[in-house]
Amino acid sequence: MKTKPPILFLLVLVLASVAFTGCGRKQVLHIYTWADYFSPELLERFEKENNCVIKQDIFDSNEMMFAKLQAGGTGYDIIVPTHYFIGKMVNEGMIQKLDKEKLPNLQYLDPDVVAMMNPQLLDYCVPYFMSYTGLGYNKKKLPNFEPTWKVFEDASLAGRMTLLDDYTEVMGALARYLGYTAEEMDDPVEGDARMEEVVKLGLQWRKNVIKFENEQYKNGLSAGEFLVVMGYFSDLAQAVDEQSDTLAFVMPKEGCHMSCDTLVVPTAAPNPDLAYKLINFLHDPENAAKNIMDIHTYCPNYAAVALLDPEDVASGNFIIPKEVLANSEFMPELSPEQEARHLKYWNRIKGGLEE
Repeated sequence: MKTKPPILFLLVLVLASVAFTGCGRKQVLHIYTWADYFSPELLERFEKENNCVIKQDIFDSNEMMFAKLQAGGTGYDIIVPTHYFIGKMVNEGMIQKLDKEKLPNLQYLDPDVVAMMNPQLLDYCVPYFMSYTGLGYNKKKLPNFEPTWKVFEDASLAGRMTLLDDYTEVMGALARYLGYTAEEMDDPVEGDARMEEVVKLGLQWRKNVIKFENEQYKNGLSAGEFLVVMGYFSDLAQAVDEQSDTLAFVMPKEGCHMSCDTLVVPTAAPNPDLAYKLINFLHDPENAAKNIMDIHTYCPNYAAVALLDPEDVASGNFIIPKEVLANSEFMPELSPEQEARHLKYWNRIKGGLEE
C-alpha cells in the first residue's frame, strides 16, 4: 500500500513545477544566418532585456538556405539572405511584407545605400551588412600603390597577383573598369559587343595573375607570396588587422559590385513580434556601431557611423568611401538565361580563349 507523501514535499514539488513552467514560457527566437554574423554581447543583452533565448542555425551559401526552405525548413523568425535572393523568396511566398511602423530605427539607414536598392525588395527586407570586393596588397613592397583595377595590367607584378574564381565579381570588375553598368552588359543590342571588350581585357589580366581562387589568397598575401589580390573584404579584414604594418585593403576608384545581406521575417515565423524587436534593436545607432566594430563589416546605418572613431571611418577598411560608393552598384539577380550567357564569356577568360 502506498503511503501519502508529506505536505511539505508536495509543496516543494508544486513550487518546482511552477518555476519550471515559468522557464518553459521563455520565448525562443530562431535565426537562420551566416556564421559569426552578430555581436555575441549584443545578442546576450537582447536576451536579458526581452527574457528570451536566441538560437542560430548556420548556412554557408544563399543556395543552401533557399534549398532548405524550399524543402520545408520552417520554425525560423529571422533569416539573413543576400539582397539578390529576396525576389526569389518573395515569389515563393517565403517571407512577409514588413510592417515598417514596428521598425522606427530604419530612419537611420544610409540613404545613399537605400537609393541603390530595389524599393520593392525593401518592402520585405532590412539592410544589415554589406559585402564588397576590393584589393589587398603589400604596402611595404608597393608604397606607391594606386587603388585601381588597372593594377592587373602591370606586367612587373606578373605571377604575384591573384583574381577571384568568381565570374560575377571578376566580370563585374572588368565592366566597372571599362565604365559599363550591369544593365549595360546585358543590353540586347550592345551587350555582346561589350562582353567582347570584357573578354579582351580579362585575357590581359589573366596573363599577369598566377591563379583564380577564393580560399588561399589571403594566406598567400600574409605570407608574402602574393603582392596584390582581388578579395572579399570579409576575408581580408583579419589578415590586414594581424599585419597592419605590412598589408592594406582598398576599394578601387572605379568602383565594384556590392551585395547586402538583409534581415527578413518568414511568412510563418513563430515569434514575429520578437523578430521585429531584434531587427529594430540591431539598428539602434549604438548597437549598430558595436556590431560594425565586432563583426568588422559595414552596416549601412549613418547614425552608427557617426559614433565610430574617425580614424576607422577614414581608413576605408570597412566603411565604403562615398566616392567609391557612387561608382559602384549592387550585384543584379540574373535570370537563368543571363547566367548562362555570363558563364559562356567567363569560361573564355579562364580558359585563355580569344574566340
